[in-house]
Amino acid sequence: MKELNIAPRAGKRYIQLLENAIGSSLPGSLRSIITKYAGLSVLENTYLDSNNTEWELQTFDHIASMVDLTKEFIEKGWGKKIPFAYDPGGWHFCLSFDEDTFGKVVVNRWSDHLPEDQFIVIADSFEEFINGLTARPNHLL
Repeated sequence: MKELNIAPRAGKRYIQLLENAIGSSLPGSLRSIITKYAGLSVLENTYLDSNNTEWELQTFDHIASMVDLTKEFIEKGWGKKIPFAYDPGGWHFCLSFDEDTFGKVVVNRWSDHLPEDQFIVIADSFEEFINGLTARPNHLL
């Protein structure tokens, strides 16, 4: 049977919408992940932060959701953050473009925390987060 080619997961138009929302160009590493994995899950889905807290990445967000949530965060006064993935409970992993946490990965704990404690830094950079993802042993598919 013929093998089909997979189109990029995010087109230039949506990348431009994200950049317009935050008023900045996306880092190449984020652009690469979005283009390849938006809307998909990966086997390397576990991240251990510097406090030995384990975080589970369920799925990378769809690009349309990233655009909508980025705009929503800004409108609600939550800062400039791009939610690029989420965990099984619906918390979002975000790349921060805020001055005090610029370039860091933060988790939006919107369901269980007061607004002042809603976001927590879990990685000092997007690359640190992605490079730190590991597959759980005996992970069931």
